[in-house]
Amino acid sequence: MKKNAFIAILVLAVITLAANLFTGWFTLSKNDRIAEESKIKHDTIYIDKWLNPKDSTTHGTFEEKEGEVIQNHITKNYITYVQDTLGPALNIAAEKIDELTRAKFTLEGQLKATKIELDANKKERVYYKNKYLQIATNAADSTLDYKYNAIVDVVKYNERKWLLGSEKTYIDISSPDKNMKINGVEHFKKRIDVKPKKIGFGIQAGYYYIPGTNQFYPGFGIGISYNLIRL
Repeated sequence: MKKNAFIAILVLAVITLAANLFTGWFTLSKNDRIAEESKIKHDTIYIDKWLNPKDSTTHGTFEEKEGEVIQNHITKNYITYVQDTLGPALNIAAEKIDELTRAKFTLEGQLKATKIELDANKKERVYYKNKYLQIATNAADSTLDYKYNAIVDVVKYNERKWLLGSEKTYIDISSPDKNMKINGVEHFKKRIDVKPKKIGFGIQAGYYYIPGTNQFYPGFGIGISYNLIRL
């Protein structure tokens, strides 16, 4: 009997540890997470740049990280901007922001003149135009008028790198304009603790003991729980 009980406890322990490894059932408290984050500074975020072979657009993909403090995966300069400029513009405190994303793009390319004409003063005016960018130069006053139709696609998706691996969230940023090259991302997402529901349903597995046979037997079933206190 003792041997069977030991095996049962060992099996449940292994199942629990495996579940925690792949699903993260048991996590640190909020204060503990803040203490752990304070030990590590994240001033940069790794971005995987790749070229889409179908349309030659440049993509930047990175894994989304959650944190308790705003210093998670953004530079000190951006923190200052958020606190001094962006926050006041939105009339909110920086600590109230739940998620931040800043994508850095570079626009580079070449345009040929599409039209050349003379203005009322007989000064040359040259026009450049494609689907996204319109430019007109004016020789009379040495000015340049421009308009850019910026389009940025942000895609968030979940993916497992292997069958039993934990599901992670990724964000992909790109533009359909081939001349728009992404060269960096700053991102922060605040961790939001979800309070447990009062009523819960789940599958239960374990062993039960029958005194008549003096043995343990495996058992499975559906359980209902009611949480009296919601933290």
